[in-house]
Amino acid sequence: MDPPSASVALNTRDGSPSAAVGEDDGALFAEGLAKEAAVLFQSGKFADCLKILNQLLQKKESDPKVCHNVSIVESLQDGCSDPRRLIKALEKIKEQSEELACASGEQEVSSNNGSEHTSSIRGNNTPRHPISSVVYNDELDTSVATFNIAVILYHLHEYARSFSYLDALYQTIEPIDEGTALRICLLLLDVALLSHNASRSSVKGI
Repeated sequence: MDPPSASVALNTRDGSPSAAVGEDDGALFAEGLAKEAAVLFQSGKFADCLKILNQLLQKKESDPKVCHNVSIVESLQDGCSDPRRLIKALEKIKEQSEELACASGEQEVSSNNGSEHTSSIRGNNTPRHPISSVVYNDELDTSVATFNIAVILYHLHEYARSFSYLDALYQTIEPIDEGTALRICLLLLDVALLSHNASRSSVKGI
């Protein structure tokens, strides 16, 4: 039986820039749809969840978070018949999020009139791994997509690849929300143990 940490997750964090202050009716409506979709997802009502997500996608076209959730629910609805296609979709969404994050960082640097404090986020000390270079905010956080890729690889028994994604997340785990961080740690332990056992079995077979 697979551990609870080995199940995919929706990105349920509200990505609306106006979510904190000055919410207008459109933002509140989108937030309501996102919460409704999350409840339907947790209940396993994937068809209904997908309908809500498609409504949300019309209001937040090309939003990486919504596109991520649509890809996850579509795959679950058809019984995860093509997990590698889902991996490709999540990789593309993650890449788009990282590009948006980089653009956001560049705008922040240019708007700060050369401030050393702001420009340091893109300085030489910044880790080169793409996961480390993204801006960790509600809209551009790629941790859930990365975790889901690791989950799929786990189910495909590609433990070494799964471990590489989880380990990269673990190295930058502090900004990640507590629930996702816990699942990352638990699955990382499972994958590490399975990888160790698999390597021992291969050695015995030689």
